[in-house]
Amino acid sequence: MSSPLPIKIHQTLQIGTSRAAPGFDDDLPPDLREGVRGRPGANTAPQEANLWLALAAHCLWQRAGYQPGSAAQAAPATPSCDSDALRPCPAQAEKALALLLLDEYPQVRPEWLRLANAHQCRLPPRLLPGVLDMGTAQRPLRSLIEGVLGTRGHWLAKQNPDWNWVGADTDDINALWEDGNIEQRAHALRDMRGKDPGAAVQALQATWASETPDHRATLLGCLSVGLSLADEAFLESALDDKRKEVRSVAQRLLAGLPGSQLAQRMLARAMPLLRLERNGGTSHLLVEVPQERDKSMQRDGVGAGLYPAMGEKSSWVVDILAAVPPTHWSASFDASPRTCLTLAMGSEFKHTLLLGWSSALQRSLQAGYDASLHAWFTAFLDLYLKSSGIHTHMPRDFFSLFGTLPPDAADDLLATLVEATPAAWMHAHSSLIDLLDDAAKNARRNWPLALSKAVVSRIQAGCAANTLQSWSLGYSMATLALVLDPRAIEAYENGWPRDIPEFAQWEDTVDKFLRTLRFRHDMYLPFQEQSA
Repeated sequence: MSSPLPIKIHQTLQIGTSRAAPGFDDDLPPDLREGVRGRPGANTAPQEANLWLALAAHCLWQRAGYQPGSAAQAAPATPSCDSDALRPCPAQAEKALALLLLDEYPQVRPEWLRLANAHQCRLPPRLLPGVLDMGTAQRPLRSLIEGVLGTRGHWLAKQNPDWNWVGADTDDINALWEDGNIEQRAHALRDMRGKDPGAAVQALQATWASETPDHRATLLGCLSVGLSLADEAFLESALDDKRKEVRSVAQRLLAGLPGSQLAQRMLARAMPLLRLERNGGTSHLLVEVPQERDKSMQRDGVGAGLYPAMGEKSSWVVDILAAVPPTHWSASFDASPRTCLTLAMGSEFKHTLLLGWSSALQRSLQAGYDASLHAWFTAFLDLYLKSSGIHTHMPRDFFSLFGTLPPDAADDLLATLVEATPAAWMHAHSSLIDLLDDAAKNARRNWPLALSKAVVSRIQAGCAANTLQSWSLGYSMATLALVLDPRAIEAYENGWPRDIPEFAQWEDTVDKFLRTLRFRHDMYLPFQEQSA
C-alpha cells in the first residue's frame, strides 16, 4: 500500500545500523514484516542486509498499489490492456515520464500529460503507481491523469484508498463536503460549483451558521467558480459578517461581479471624484477625495485596502476606483485608454489613479475578456515599458492578466512588444524581460515559433554584447524554457557567444535552459512519430 517510509527504517538509514535499536522493521505492515523476517537465513544475515531487504520490500509494497489480504483471499484479477481504447505509450515517451517522476524537470509534468491526452495514449503499467501518487499530491494534474489512465489504471486506482479521487462521482464529492477537512471541503465545493452553482450555494448556506470564521472565509472564496448575480443575495448578507476576513472576500467577489448592487454603489461614489477639465488644447484630470467614510462605504470595503506611502483618503479613492470597470472612464471622458493614462500621469494623484485603474482592470478581465479591456491592458503595458518605476503604481501580480487573455491575443501582443525592440537586448529592456517572465508563467500553451526565436535571438545578442545582467535573467530563462516552442531547438542551441570570456557568467544558466528545451523537444518526438 502506498505509504510514507516507516519511521524506524528512516531513522536507521540516517544513523546507521551500528547505532540503531533492534526491530527497525517493526512498523512495516504486518504481512510484509512477517515475510521479511521469515525468509531463510534472516536470523544470521548482517543487519545491513536486513535493512536493505526491508527497504526494498517496502518499496515493492508501495509499487504494488494495494494491500494484499490473507492467503485464502483471492487477489482481484488484473484487467488486460488489449481492449483499451487508448493507445500504448511510445517507449521514448515512457522514458521521459520515468525521469519526470524522479523529479527531473518537474515543471514539465503537465506538458507530458497534455501530450499523452492529445495523442490518446495510456500510461505505461509500471509507472501507474507513481503517477497516481503524483495526482494525490498535486490536485491540478488529476484531470490530465484521469484522461490517460486506461483500463488498468482505473482498476488499480480502486485498490488504494489514497487514489479514490480517480473517477470520483457526485456521491464522493458530497461525502468530502460532509466529512472532509477544510481543504477537502473547499475542493468539493469548487467541484460542486462547476457542476451546479446553485446547489453549491444552497449547500454552503445550510452549513454557514455552524462554520468557523476562518472556514467561512475559505469556503466563501470558492464561489468565484461560476460567479453570477444569482449569488448576490448570499454575498450581500456576508458583507455584515462579524469577521473582517469574511467581509473582505464578499467585497472582492461583489466588486468583480458586473451588475451587482455593490458595483453600482461604487460607481455612484466614483463619478463625483474624477472630472476632466478642458482648456483650449489642453486637458487636466481633477481628483476630489472623499472627506468622510460612512458606514455604507465601510460595509462595501472602502478603506479595507492597505497601500504603502498613500494617505488615508487617497486609499479610499483606490478602493472605489478598483470596483469600477476602467472602460467607464474612457467612455465618460470620450478618450482612449492611452489618453486616460497620460492624463493620470500628469495628475498629482498619479499613484492613486494608476493603482485604482489597474486593480479595476484586473477584476474586469478576470470576469470576462473583451476588446475594450484589451485596449486598456495594451495601454498599461506601453506605459509600463516606457516609464521608469511605473510598476510601483500597479498591483504586484498585474501581469498575471496574460492568463486571462485569449491565447491568440496574448501571443500577438507579446510578438508586437518583442519585435519593437532592438536585435540585442540591453539592461534597459529588463522591464520587458520581467513582463515576459510573468506572461510565461501564465501561458496556456507554447508560444508561436517566430516569437520564441525572436526572444532567444535577442538574449543571445545581449550576451554577446555583454549588455544583460545574468543574475536577473537567469530566473526568467528557467520560466521561458517551459513555453518556447521546442521545435527550434537547434536555433536555441547555436548562436551563443561561448568564445568570449564574459560568457562564463552565463554558462550554467544557458546550459540549464538548453537542457530543459532539449528534454521537451525529445519528449515531443515519440508522440509525433506515433501519430505519423
